[in-house]
Amino acid sequence: MHKSVERIDTRTSPLVSGSIAFLSVLLFACLAVRILNYELRLDEELFVPPIRLLENHRLYLDFFYNHPPGSAWWFYGVRKLTGSDYLLLSGRLGVLAGWLLLAASIGIVSFALTRSGVASWCIVVLSLANELFLAQTGVAATNNLLPLPFLFLGLGLFILGVNHDRTKPVLVALAGFCLSVAGAFKISAVAFIPPVAIAAFLMPRPEGIRHRVMQVVVPLTVGGLVGALPILTYLIADPARFLAHVLGYHLGPHAQYFQMLGADDDHITTLSGKLKLASGIWLDGSVAVPLAALLTLLITTQRWTVDRRRGHWLLPSGSMAIVLGALVLAIVFSFIPTPSYPQYFAPPLVCLPLALALLFARLMPDARKNVQPALTAATIIVLAMAAPRLVQHLGTVIRPEKWTVMRVHAEGVAIAERLAAAHVSGKVATLSPIYPLEGGLDVYPELATGPFAYRTADIAAPETARYYRMTSSAQVGALLDADSPAALLLGFDQTLEQPLLAYAKKNGYAPVPGFAITDRYGTGTLYVRSGAAE
Repeated sequence: MHKSVERIDTRTSPLVSGSIAFLSVLLFACLAVRILNYELRLDEELFVPPIRLLENHRLYLDFFYNHPPGSAWWFYGVRKLTGSDYLLLSGRLGVLAGWLLLAASIGIVSFALTRSGVASWCIVVLSLANELFLAQTGVAATNNLLPLPFLFLGLGLFILGVNHDRTKPVLVALAGFCLSVAGAFKISAVAFIPPVAIAAFLMPRPEGIRHRVMQVVVPLTVGGLVGALPILTYLIADPARFLAHVLGYHLGPHAQYFQMLGADDDHITTLSGKLKLASGIWLDGSVAVPLAALLTLLITTQRWTVDRRRGHWLLPSGSMAIVLGALVLAIVFSFIPTPSYPQYFAPPLVCLPLALALLFARLMPDARKNVQPALTAATIIVLAMAAPRLVQHLGTVIRPEKWTVMRVHAEGVAIAERLAAAHVSGKVATLSPIYPLEGGLDVYPELATGPFAYRTADIAAPETARYYRMTSSAQVGALLDADSPAALLLGFDQTLEQPLLAYAKKNGYAPVPGFAITDRYGTGTLYVRSGAAE
């Protein structure tokens, strides 16, 4: 690193350091309580069941799963590490781990670029304390947040690896690894790969093409291949099945199903609707403030940019070009899925903290002193805007039994206890499999990951449907006739559940008196095999 960077005063007063540490702990506690209390979401019926199913079932082959394998194994690994039988808790802890990794990644990379602890902390908070991340995208046990730390690290480590006195192949290899790992969580993460791949042949600028190939391209490729092993394992073993789940489902029956339903506020299928949704997310106040800080830095750097000719350190403009390239492609990819949901517009926000750090890194010490108060003020504003969501569930800290993750597990255990008291055994038929799985009960593999395959089974093309372990509203009766359930848990989607309810009534299944499970989708009733509900 150039000596001019070393001359920048990076010391932070004990009072400031203590305040940052205290606020960081407080914010982490608020975030953790929010994640553990957030209401159960429909998407979690897909992402949480593999936490238990992977014990003795094979992904894609034994049950339906329409995403890359990363999140399934990530959540499963958390359960193994904790030894917990609380499935939703394991999933939400996996998301909390993703938050910690994302915050740490932004902080470490920002400090490596800026050598300022205060600025780095502000960048972390400015980037993460926004409406999108504090809602379903960032707190439910899904694959929406998990790719983000790896995307950020992929960009950040690559820039660090090629923007110093000498190329650092280890950092470049780690960048390739992280970008591939992000793709193992979500296919849309591939949007970040082309800008880095192109830059590998162009950076660092002073070096020749041979040096770039050996010190940048080769390490990046090797790291990428290692990080891609989770996907390559399934792709090589059964490519048709893997592609049918991960791509064929989204491009075929999933899109077709919502086009048949028609567009509404919850399921946006038109370009105009997507543009409106995107603008509401990207121009939200909690994002607009960091963007204003970015604009301030951009204007300031035009006046205070470090001049390499005077012997000062200047990050090559190629670094920002990589970030902008990733931003543009991420924006394009955000509009591809149909229907559109808020979580699809999260990846572009990964570029914001890196852009802030790159611009701040270009400032001379005097300019930093002028800019830091504005950066701090923006951070305070964003924290004030996020405060209502962050403190929403603090009152439950001393009552963990009220936490959503604990309550859902308790309700699953209650189902198991009712069946044991009724002396019945067997599978539970339901489109809400988290509850019986939480109770240690078995579910039908065809219904093991919720309603997603079930609701599209009748319209799925035969060439892709043959790779799905699923049933449909027309076939579920025959499935239950062949293997009668001990009970049915119904009441969360009256339309999709109608064939299941008809089966329960036809075959004499009786609702358990006084038993109900209520969540945001309805009130679930447990129907137990005839003669066993009393």
